Amino acid sequence: MYKKLTGIVFLLLSGCSLHPYTKDELFNTGVASPEYCLAQERSVVEEHVQGYLNHCFHPQVTSLTTGGTLVNTIQLKVDRYKERSDMVLWAPTIYGNQFYMNVVVSEKKPACQTTMTAVASGWSFARNFPKILESANGGDPWCPL
Repeated sequence: MYKKLTGIVFLLLSGCSLHPYTKDELFNTGVASPEYCLAQERSVVEEHVQGYLNHCFHPQVTSLTTGGTLVNTIQLKVDRYKERSDMVLWAPTIYGNQFYMNVVVSEKKPACQTTMTAVASGWSFARNFPKILESANGGDPWCPL
């Protein structure tokens, strides 16, 4: 039993180090979404996407039947600039800050009211791209596990 538990803890901890440590590293090594062209205003898209990210990715503490706890410390940081907004999912870990996803909402294309792109650290976060698009269009998507 002890060996199994040690193996599980090792896998969980080693998996944490697979994510980028900086936002620039996330952009360079992450999985990019297509550039989405949206008909809604930028402020509306930002509000919808931020709502989805806050709902699906927020700090959680899970109590285990063994008496221990698992802590998920994923946080959302929103930086608004004149030309765009960055919504970054990140977490402080024992390895340093790690970055999981960045969603950029802007008005860079004249043919679109708003454009949106995202970069994820791997497939587990990239599978949220369709859900983020659905939320940007005003939908209320479920959260992938």
